[in-house]
Amino acid sequence: MEQQSPEPKPIILQKPPGYRDPTTPQKHPPPRKAPALPPSFRPKPKKRRYCRMCCCTVCILLLILILIFILLIALFHILYQPSLPEFRLGSFRVSAFKITTNADGGSLNADTTTMVDIKNRNTKIAWHFDQSSVQIRADNSDLNLGSTKVAAFDVKERDVSKLKAQTKVRHEVLDARQKRRLKSVFESKALMPNVEVKTRTGVNVQGWKSMTIGVTVVCGGATIRQIQNGDSPHCSFTILKWIKIK
Repeated sequence: MEQQSPEPKPIILQKPPGYRDPTTPQKHPPPRKAPALPPSFRPKPKKRRYCRMCCCTVCILLLILILIFILLIALFHILYQPSLPEFRLGSFRVSAFKITTNADGGSLNADTTTMVDIKNRNTKIAWHFDQSSVQIRADNSDLNLGSTKVAAFDVKERDVSKLKAQTKVRHEVLDARQKRRLKSVFESKALMPNVEVKTRTGVNVQGWKSMTIGVTVVCGGATIRQIQNGDSPHCSFTILKWIKIK
């Protein structure tokens, strides 16, 4: 009997390095992020540059307007040489002063007439005053002698105008100390009035009228005897509630 020879084994070839089976699905690696640039190389946003240009433009325009305003004030001062009005307490008269007695002390009925002189020292500028509120007090401002309103008026160039205020007070309550003191002070003409005028004023220059600003005029520091003897005290006035001029 003949022996059968064994079948030859198939030869398996080794795959070369880097070989890829075309039937196997390929996996792509994730995309790589671009390296971050340093801050000095990053492009600056245009919005900041636009805002900076706007701020610079506004500042330059504001500076130009301020310079123009200063030049206009300087030119106005050179051409017209303005000066503020002068206030004096021209006269103060008490036409009625009656003290009555009651259980609590007393009360006062009084009539007063006050005259404030307003002098305009300008040669080319007139002053205009709106309606004024006048308050009269005495005895270190503890005694109310009444208040009133005065109509608007003008003070022409190189002229003097008089602000006349008539006040009345009825049944003003007095304590015992005030009653005793006021009777002797009034009889000796040692009563010291305090006049406060609140108004608004502006200038008139060759038909042009400026806007008005708030002014408070305060007159005092002299007795009735001194005022009657011609000692007219100067009045202080406050502009815009914080600029005080004596």
